[in-house]
Amino acid sequence: MSVVPSKLADRFAHVHDLVDLAETYAEDGAPVSATHNLVDAIKAIRAIIEPAPDQDRRPVTLEQLLATVEGARRTRELEEIAAVPWIAEVIGQHAPAIRALGEVAAQAEQQYRTALIEWMSRDWTCLCVVSCDEDPATACSLSGQEHVHPEIPGQPGVYGPCPLHPDAPGDR
Repeated sequence: MSVVPSKLADRFAHVHDLVDLAETYAEDGAPVSATHNLVDAIKAIRAIIEPAPDQDRRPVTLEQLLATVEGARRTRELEEIAAVPWIAEVIGQHAPAIRALGEVAAQAEQQYRTALIEWMSRDWTCLCVVSCDEDPATACSLSGQEHVHPEIPGQPGVYGPCPLHPDAPGDR
């Protein structure tokens, strides 16, 4: 069994202290303070398992990496081990194909996040539907704001897109 470096042991002790303090706050009826301590504990844990990119680290040899993975397998599933960012990074250093897949995955994750942000920032207040002929003046009351679907010139009874929400379908 290897000896844990004192700096790492200190970091684990700090996490332990934060969790203990959070538990004390919770028992004393101070949930906000307890939550703040738990958030600090999460940050401390992330600092341990996700070292900062600018932090100098010695390269991990293949033998050390395999020993780390084998040791972790005693208490963790392979999926959990693979989810630790520094392990994936070190495996990528030893396996170019995995590094390339990691880059593709990072790009896909960025595209996914961009799509999520775009979806969340969309104007969801407009509830325009294909037919809103309940209102004789063709004003759409479904969005909570009155706005008109203009008639398309030369096509009587056919309406274009909403001028306030161009991605909404026109009235038909």
